[in-house]
Amino acid sequence: MSHDPDTVPALSEVPWPDQSPPDPEALALRCIECSNDTFIEITITTDRGRESALECTWCREVYVHDR
Repeated sequence: MSHDPDTVPALSEVPWPDQSPPDPEALALRCIECSNDTFIEITITTDRGRESALECTWCREVYVHDR
C-alpha cells in the first residue's frame, strides 16, 4: 500500500501556538502508582549519599530528583 504525501501535512506545516513552551519545572507531577499530584520533599540516603526526593502523600512512592 503506497502512502500519499499530499494527504498528511509535514511536521513543519503543523501550526504551533504563538506562546513559548511551558517551563518543564512548572509542569504538574503525577504519581505513577496512584495518579496523585501532591508530594512532600524528603531527604533519603542512596548509594550516592544523601539526596533530595519527592514522596507521594497518598501511596508514599518515592521519586529521586533527576540531575
